[in-house]
Amino acid sequence: MPFPRAALALALALVSGAASAQSPREIPRWPERAWGQAIPVDGVRPTGEVGVLRSLRAPVDVHVMPGVSAEAALAVLADAEAVMDALERRTGVALPLPDGDRGGSPSFDLYLAGDLVRGEAVVDALSYAGPWDRATAFGVVNALGDPDARRRRLAQAIAEACIYGAKADHPIGFVRAMGASLARRATELPLDPDDVRAFQSEPTRAWWSDDARSPAAQRGAAAVLDAMAARWDDDRGTFLRGLLEAPVQLTPHDSPRFWNEPDVMEVLKRVTREEPRGFWGALLAGASARMVLDAPLAAAPARTAQWSELPAWTTVTGVAPTGHAAMTLDLGLAPRVTAVGVWVHASPYTRWVASVLRVGPDGHIMGTVDSELISTGEWSARLDALEGVAKLVVVVVSAGDENLDPDGEPIRDGWVAINLGRI
Repeated sequence: MPFPRAALALALALVSGAASAQSPREIPRWPERAWGQAIPVDGVRPTGEVGVLRSLRAPVDVHVMPGVSAEAALAVLADAEAVMDALERRTGVALPLPDGDRGGSPSFDLYLAGDLVRGEAVVDALSYAGPWDRATAFGVVNALGDPDARRRRLAQAIAEACIYGAKADHPIGFVRAMGASLARRATELPLDPDDVRAFQSEPTRAWWSDDARSPAAQRGAAAVLDAMAARWDDDRGTFLRGLLEAPVQLTPHDSPRFWNEPDVMEVLKRVTREEPRGFWGALLAGASARMVLDAPLAAAPARTAQWSELPAWTTVTGVAPTGHAAMTLDLGLAPRVTAVGVWVHASPYTRWVASVLRVGPDGHIMGTVDSELISTGEWSARLDALEGVAKLVVVVVSAGDENLDPDGEPIRDGWVAINLGRI
């Protein structure tokens, strides 16, 4: 039976209408909150400068604000030139992106203040010239005070601007930690002791995220990056530079928020996958190394017990992912031949990794007993052959649920109970 012409025309009209309604398919749009941090507006630059010093050999301009002497401005300019030279020579990190004529020239702008401000870079504007999210920045630095402290401040501002030029949407905690690490390499000065103390005073926080109680603690987290670099990096800073440049993304022009995947945590997991126990083993090694640093920079353990107090235990609460808990046993008065039992009981539904360090009288680590990834909430170990060992340090690091979001608020509901006893 032939298909009626009228029915055929109606069928073709319906099919073509449906096709025009469905093709091309509309790309689904996620809610704004599903993406990363908000794209910043253009930075507001300081005003009222009394003069500008422009370098003839480095892309940096020094804007002198009221209350800053010409001698201090000249010293800052010389330091800034030296820092930029060192960053290129010792790390290979690209210098800050040119910013057009916002500061009077394309060079990086340093604004010298006479009041108490800490060196930092401020995002100025996004740059769409590259294949991923990058931004220009300017720096605000306190020109007064100790020359070494001033050099750290301006190096921090320049390094942070380099980071924004490499990738604009790194979490601010990572920007400040990486900035301090790069500044240390550029100036050959140690990390600011106050910054390290601030970080060590809250060792349970997630160091890579925005969740920090102070910028000093974020800068002090450079101790973690320095420990990683000491293990894997070369003289050119290839490892640190990879952390800056590997997690790249290009956000559409009309988006109010960054598309920030892949993130730096994914890169860290990949570069450490060949290490024993992967990223978590590397993070545990860094936390363990910090625990045996000389005072006053060492993170205080939750409890230090004497041999005569055994059995002894301690509980630490509020441990966020990548945070750690620790307990120390002083063996100064222990018998010559003895054994110690260690038992770790941690909150369920969270993964953990633990290590027991044998520490000699000189403060060096003589050996370790390490766990695999703990998914049951319990782990135990027996420690013997303790001749010549001054103390035992138990370190437990939280792996959370392993779904780490560097832009999200870390959940601080982890708890750890550490028990020590004679065997």
